[in-house]
Formats: sequence, structure tokens, C-alpha cells
Amino acid sequence: MGLLTWFSGKQDKETRGQLKDPSWWKSVFTGAESYSGETVTQDSALRQAVVWACVQAISQDVASLPIKIYSRISESTREPITDHPVAKMLHTAPNGEMSPFTFKEVMTSHVLLYGNAFAEIERNQQGQPIGLWILLPENMQVSVSEGEVIYTYGGRVTIASENVFHLKGMGHDGILGLSPIEYAKNVIGDMQAMQKSGGSFFANSSRPSGVLSHPAKLSEDASKRLREGWNKMYSGSQSVGKTAILEEGLKFSSMTIPHSESQWLEARQFAVIDICRMYRMPPHVVQDLSHATYSNIESQQIQYLSQTLMPWLRRWEQEVNRKLIGVDDRSVYAEFLAEEALRGNTLDRYSAYRTARESGWLSINEIRARENLNNIGEQGDKYIQPLNFADVGYEEVVEEERTAPAPAMNQEQVNDWLVDSVRRAVAIVRNASNRKAEKVTEEEWNDWLIQSDKQLNQKVSQILEPCCRSINVNEEVVCTELLDTWLGAMRKTETREQRIETCNAWAKSFVNYESAELLIQRSKQDEKE
Repeated sequence: MGLLTWFSGKQDKETRGQLKDPSWWKSVFTGAESYSGETVTQDSALRQAVVWACVQAISQDVASLPIKIYSRISESTREPITDHPVAKMLHTAPNGEMSPFTFKEVMTSHVLLYGNAFAEIERNQQGQPIGLWILLPENMQVSVSEGEVIYTYGGRVTIASENVFHLKGMGHDGILGLSPIEYAKNVIGDMQAMQKSGGSFFANSSRPSGVLSHPAKLSEDASKRLREGWNKMYSGSQSVGKTAILEEGLKFSSMTIPHSESQWLEARQFAVIDICRMYRMPPHVVQDLSHATYSNIESQQIQYLSQTLMPWLRRWEQEVNRKLIGVDDRSVYAEFLAEEALRGNTLDRYSAYRTARESGWLSINEIRARENLNNIGEQGDKYIQPLNFADVGYEEVVEEERTAPAPAMNQEQVNDWLVDSVRRAVAIVRNASNRKAEKVTEEEWNDWLIQSDKQLNQKVSQILEPCCRSINVNEEVVCTELLDTWLGAMRKTETREQRIETCNAWAKSFVNYESAELLIQRSKQDEKE
């Protein structure tokens, strides 16, 4: 069959991928024989603790992450769609028999074991998906006819490609994924053999088998009675602790290699690592902490998300987009909330929220939504921005505030305004001072103090001006008095640590109305003089 025939879609019906290989089809039912002589099936593989742990961890972690449907409003704006039929299926119930968690867990475990997972898509009269029903991969046969993929279930029912949700792993042809269990049969077979060997060893009271030798020639009946008597007295776990008595020159010689000498434990550990390699699984996730430390667990967890889970999440997203939403609708798409897998402890999360809030890219309501809390109204939708990180339009905003008429306030409100203005001005000075102390040399620091940053003076004056104007005080005099107290404190410092510590202590002294009022009184006195 030539390429032109293939592209024209006139080729004969052809079964593709793994199911074309009779040995694979047989292994689904009877298992594949490994080099160790053990027959490996999906079920026998799951009986190995490390295979179970890998499949369980990946399938449950994928199932734990919520998947949402978004509408792309513009290049930089999107919003979740909660009433989309696909969103309802993936969030509420994919069918009448199971939850979204169960559906995602079973589908992911199928693809991890068989290389493929299938679900039939139930549609309403308008063609919208309203249900997803899991199909057993061992009962599915996939073929290609005239360029179209056809799914045959149970050897009788044919399902059109557009009605099959097909989650596939790595494969050769892009139509079927390869079974990890089939390709790792020798490693899993070795594990099964070692498990049987260990069970037999401990069932025999951890004693090796051997040979009984007698100096005289024994008849067949005597040999049989001796063997049966020995096994009855000294073999099996129920015979632990019994003392063997050898008479008439009888000797016992071991004929098996002890597990300690055959490196049985080391071989089992190496098999665990091999299975982890197969699933790209960091060993610590399946409780193998032999190479994990307290300092690298966090980085290994990030590696687990990016290298192990993320490819499966992308497969899910793209199959949802392709089969459930439709490739024609580019403005609607599915996406997992992968950041849920990286939620740190409470202290780390709150510290990150504080940074995001103070940097101006998260509002209070957005932070509360991430913590599954109700919003606090319109006030919680506002963003803040540090004045020392002001953008290009900052000067216009300050000028507008400076020239606006002072609002009518009582004395308590004026006091609060004064304290807030002084605190903001102090914060500007503290941030600028600590940044300089971190970066500059001793000589550069002294030069900076002497020259007194003009931009710093301007910002402090602009912050103080509206409040000072309302109480008839010259903001430049207040600014000078404030910076003089700061300079007086900073000139006494010698090291970087002292500068930062002294500056922070200076800033803390302006935390109440009394300190702000004292600053105003000194400024008024300076203005009179």
C-alpha cells in the first residue's frame, strides 16, 4: 500500500497498534511470560506493592485536581463557565453511577496499566455530551478503515470515533498506547519470582533446603521414611525452634544460597527503582525514602508535578477539548488547576498571599476565593500598590490628590489621616534605606546620606502634602524634620546589619498618633524660627 493510497483514504481496513499483535491480545487474558518464567498480567502486576503504589498515586492525584472549563474573552481575559455541559459532567457527575473523582481515577489507572482508557460519550439530541461511561480496555478492539478510527467493543458493538473518549499513553502510531505492564513484564516477573522465593523461604522457617547423607547405604523404603520423618519434624513455620538430632553419622548439607548471600534484598530494592523509572515516579512518592532528605523533599514534589503528573493532565485536557468541547470552538477550553497540588502549609501560603497582595496583583477577594472563603464585597476587589513601585501614571494621581479640596472631617478622622500619612512616608524612607544598605559599599552609603536622595524627598513631601495642607502645616518642613530624625539615627551605624536594624527601629517609633503629633509640633516650631 503506497503513501498516495493511504492519503487518499482508499486503503483496506487495517487493525492498528498493540491489538494487531496476537501475543499482546493473548497477554490481556492469560498474561505474558517473563524471562524468570513468571506469567505477568495487569492483575498480578498490581499485586506488587510498588506497582500498586505508582498506579494509585498517579491516578488519585490526577483525580484530586479539579478541571474547569474556561471561556477566552480576549488575549488577556478569561472566565470560568460553570453552566457548560462538560463542566457539569466533570464537576458533578460523568454518569449516574460514579463521581468525577472515581471516573478520573479509574480512567487514569486503566491507561497506566493497559496503555489505553476508553469511555463512551452519551449525547443528547443536540449532540451535546451528557454522560461518560467507562469501557473495559481488554474488551476494546481498535481498527482503521479508510482513514477513520473505528472502535469495536466486545467483538460486536461498533462505536464511532467521535463518541469514544480515548485516553492513550505513549505509543508508536498515535492511535493506541503501549501497555507499561507488557513492556515491563521482565522486571515485574523478577519481582514476582523474588516474592515467591521469599515466601517459600519464610514458610520453611527461614531454613534452606539441603541433603541428608548417611555413611551406610539405605534402601528405598528407608530413604523414604527418613525424608518424610525429617520434613514432618523440621520443615514449615510450625516447626520453628525445634532441635534436630542426627544419629548414626547422619549429616545435613545446605543446597541453597541464603538470601543474605544472594543479595535478595538489594535485588528487590533495584526492582522498585526500575518500576519507578517506568512511571517517571520519584521514589519518595511511593514511600521509598532511602535517597530523600528534609531539604530536597519540596523540590522532589515539584519535580513530581512537572514531570510525572503534568503529561497526564495535558492528555486529559486535550482529549476533553477534542472529543467533548470540539476543536472548532477555540474560545472554550478545559484546564486542570494544577496549583492545587503545590499548596504549601498555612504559614507558607499566607506569606505568599501577603507578597501578592502587597505587590498589587491579587485582591482580598481573590485570595479568599483561593482559600474557599466568601468575598467581603466590593471593597475586597480593590488592588493596592506600594508607592515605591509606582507606575508611570503615579505623578498624575498624586497631583490630582494634592489639588483636590480637603474633605470635611472631625478631629478623630484628621488624627487617623495624619498617622496614616506619616506611616506611609516612613515606609518609603525605610524601604529605600534598607535597599541601599543591602547593595552599596561603605563609601557609597555615606555619599548617599550626604547627598540626600531628591526623589525620596519629593515622594515623602507628596505623601504628606494633602494632610499637612488640611492642618495648615508646610509639608516640606515636616518632610525635612522626618528625614533629619532618620539621618540622625543612620549616621551612628557602621555595618549593613546595624543600618537595617536601626532603620527598622526608627520606623517602628512612628506607629501612633503621639509620635506623628510630636513630629508636627517640631515642624511648626521650626517654621516659626
